[in-house]
Amino acid sequence: MEKKLNKTELKELLAFIEHKGYTFVDVQLEILDHFACKVEELMTENPTLNLKGAMIQAHQSFGAMGFSEIEDSFDLGLQNKFVKSLPGDFWLFMKSWRSPVYILYFTLFAYFIPFTASPFWDGIKMGLVASIIIFVPVYLLKYRPIYNKYKLYRSYIGMMIPMFTILVLLISGEWLSKYMPLALSNILILVFIYVALGILDIFHRNLKLIVKRVDEMEFETHYS
Repeated sequence: MEKKLNKTELKELLAFIEHKGYTFVDVQLEILDHFACKVEELMTENPTLNLKGAMIQAHQSFGAMGFSEIEDSFDLGLQNKFVKSLPGDFWLFMKSWRSPVYILYFTLFAYFIPFTASPFWDGIKMGLVASIIIFVPVYLLKYRPIYNKYKLYRSYIGMMIPMFTILVLLISGEWLSKYMPLALSNILILVFIYVALGILDIFHRNLKLIVKRVDEMEFETHYS
């Protein structure tokens, strides 16, 4: 007869996974899916095998790296999902009411303010950099999961912070003016600022959704 693990046995598997050092809840659940299948397979093949023995054999079957490959694959899958969603997310930003407002502002700046007015353009750049430095921590404080123990949340933060860092360096640096005319470099700076505002909008929207999702997962796992 095919073996099916009950809730008590599944909790023992989760405790085994956590004991191996995997503390993120969503990673544990991903590992559990593979681990439970292997344990059930072993106990079906050998009905005299107890749960503890099946867990040890199942863990050994994953090789020297144990569950690490599953965790790495899960993390890579999250990052790929975030990257693939960026074009669609940015398109949503471009269709929002904020996008034409930003474009209008930038067009007016470019039309009325001479590109040689360096103090003004430096002020624009520093204003955007300050906005990123201020709003990213504000969003992180505003949208926090009940428990910070989900790879989904950590992975998204870990991907977005370097992206903001690159944008800050692109906007604040003087490297563009060294390689192209001042007018063209300032136009590119405006493009970078527009992209940065879009990424900031995406970060705000997705962070809110991710926190909502992990809180739902926490509720489901806590009361299941």
